[in-house]
This record gives sequence, structure tokens and C-alpha cells, in this order.
Amino acid sequence: MGLMMRHEPLAAGFYTVNEAARLIEVGNRRRIAGWLKGYAGRDAGPLLMGEFASGGGTAELSFLDLIEVRFVEFLRARQVSARAIRHAVVAARRLFGEPKPFASRRILTTQDGRNVFVEEALRPAAEAEEDHRLWDLITGQYEIVEIIERQIDRSLCFDPKTELANRWYPRRDAFPKVLIDPIIACGQPIVAERVPTGTIRDLWRAEDGRADIVASWFDIDIEDVTMAVAFEDCLS
Repeated sequence: MGLMMRHEPLAAGFYTVNEAARLIEVGNRRRIAGWLKGYAGRDAGPLLMGEFASGGGTAELSFLDLIEVRFVEFLRARQVSARAIRHAVVAARRLFGEPKPFASRRILTTQDGRNVFVEEALRPAAEAEEDHRLWDLITGQYEIVEIIERQIDRSLCFDPKTELANRWYPRRDAFPKVLIDPIIACGQPIVAERVPTGTIRDLWRAEDGRADIVASWFDIDIEDVTMAVAFEDCLS
């Protein structure tokens, strides 16, 4: 039996490939689309199970798609092969009974002091695909576990029932008030729990950089305005 997706469009968040690339700082937009739709002329098919059906040449992402792509890109940045990642995500879906394992806190699960995801998904992937870079990360297990914790645990919040990510602080160290919640503003970055950072910057520009006017307009702190503007500038 196939794994069923939990599709709640109004609570899923919505991102174009360009928006996703901007948020996770990936320059190769074609690669993001390829993770979700596959590549023409290749037999492997999509790497990830996207939540939105897409047609033609477009691909849209849900919040959970965005978080999974972020994790894939993090591994790719460490030179882990796409074949090994594909092997690992298939194993993780089966292991956890979860179609979106790279967006789940379950990949931090430990048993007898060992990370289950590392031992039951990544290690077999490294062996099957002869991925020496992934093998190097695994044999120094503390390194790969630290990578996973940094990506999955430190910047994300999780639904206690599903164990899936439900909030993301995309630059928590530099912009601690900026968060992404898929049920608010279609999942766009916000401050003060409700106001999109892009909207704030647009008004800030229209008001010639008068943060006090913008803060009054939205009934938020001036600090929220300056942080929202700085965050948007960081992504530009």
C-alpha cells in the first residue's frame, strides 16, 4: 500500500520554485523543480513526493516540500550524491511510514544510543551507491548527526501529533523574530506572528525608510520593521 499524503491546501503553505530557491538560498532553480517533478529523459522520476499536483513545466511547493528540499540541498552541499539521497529517502519512508521523512522529527530518533535514520537509511544508501562522501560523514557519526540536528531540530518546530515540521525560523541567529508558518500568510515569512516581511519592506520603501510610520501602520514594534527589512534585503 502506498503512503498517503495529508493534503490540506489552506494549511499547506504555497511557494513557487523561485520563492523556494530564495528562501533556502539555492541558485539552481531547475534542480529544485527536478527534485519534485523529475527530469525529462531520465527514468528515475521525482526524488521527493510533492504535495501539489503540477502540470506543464511548473512546480509548486508546500511548506513540507520546502523543508524536504532544504534538507536535500543541505546534503548535496556536502557532496552526497543524488542517487544516495534517493536511496535514503525511499528507505526512510518505509522505515517511518511517512511520505515526508525529511520534514519529520523522526529522523532524530535514537535506539540503543544510535540514530535510526543514519543506521537504517543513510548507511545502506552509502553502501548500495558506493557514495564515499556519505560514508565519510557516517563513519564520523557525530558529524552527520550534528548536521541533521542543525537542519531539523534547531530551526524548526514540530506538530506533537504528526512529528512533522509546522514552523521554520529561516535565519534564527540573525533574524530571530522572522518565522514561516504555513497557516499564516500562505507560508510567507512573517514577523509579529502575522505580518509578511515582504509587505513590511514594500511599505517601508514607499515611506522613504520611515520605520516608525510602518510600525504604526501595522501596530508592531519598530524593531520588527527593521528586522523584516533586513531579512528581505538578505534574501535579495
